[in-house]
Order: sequence, then C-alpha cells, then structure tokens
Amino acid sequence: MDSALAQAIAPGACPHLAMLLASPEEVAPAFASFYALGAKRNGWLFHRTFAGQADADRAALTAAGLDVAALEAEGRMVFSEIALDITVEDYVHAWEPELEAALARGFDAAWWARAAIGPDADILDRSVAYDAAWDAHFHDKPCVSLCMFIVGDVERDRRAAQIAATHDQLLR
Repeated sequence: MDSALAQAIAPGACPHLAMLLASPEEVAPAFASFYALGAKRNGWLFHRTFAGQADADRAALTAAGLDVAALEAEGRMVFSEIALDITVEDYVHAWEPELEAALARGFDAAWWARAAIGPDADILDRSVAYDAAWDAHFHDKPCVSLCMFIVGDVERDRRAAQIAATHDQLLR
C-alpha cells in the first residue's frame, strides 16, 4: 500500500484520489499509509469521520501502526466529526479556517481524508455531488485528498467509472 500511494502522489502534487476497497478491514491500514506518507512530506493531516466515531478511528489507525497520539500532540493531525446530513457547502468549506491556519504554521499541504463510505448504494450515489464540489473547489490548492469507497468485489467494476469521474486518480 505504501508504494502504491507514494507512486500515486508525486512529491508536491495535490491530487484528489479515490480508493476502492473490498472490505472494511482494509480501511485503517490504507488510511495509516496515507497519513504516514503525508507526515513524511510535511503535510497537515485532517481526518474527517462520522459523528461519534473519532475515538474508534484513532484506535484503528493506532492499531494499524500510525502514531496518532504523537501526531495530535505535535499539532500535525486533527480529527473532525460530521453528521451524515452535512450540506455540500459545509462539507467543502467548514474546515477551511483550520487548513489556512495549518498552512500559516508552515505545513506544505493538507492531507485530508474522510471516513470510508459504502457499500450502501444510496450513500455511494449521494457522494457524487459532494466529491464533485470538493474536486471543483480544491483543484490546484494545497490539499491532497483521499476518498475511500467500500464497494466489494461485485460492485467494483460498476462503481469504478462513477467514482473516477470526480477524482484525479482511482486506486484499487
């Protein structure tokens, strides 16, 4: 996973990536690899999760080998919780003051990821508008973005084109 992410994210580049996963067990290791690479590249790490899930995500990332406690203590990583009914506008803009402050403190870019979604078809379908707005707003800004989708093996091919349409690169 580390080498695939490093190849997908050239130093200094700020792509909007999508990753298709077959199962929830793949999520924490993938996030841990993403954030570890971001930390190596002077990134400010922003993990957006669903309401009530931040502690569970911290524990999962720690178990996957990421030193979450140290990153948070150093001000290099932030966890933010959102509700599923967040508006597209808030989804895209609510965290920008924190991003601007992090850049002012000397970080090169935000390394942003949101909780993995899927395999629920309604949530996957709903994500298209959010990802399109995100891509339009953060294109050419210092923000490496990773969106994870749990699609399983059966849905992988059908969902790939839909998800790829709003992302710079699709990782499998």
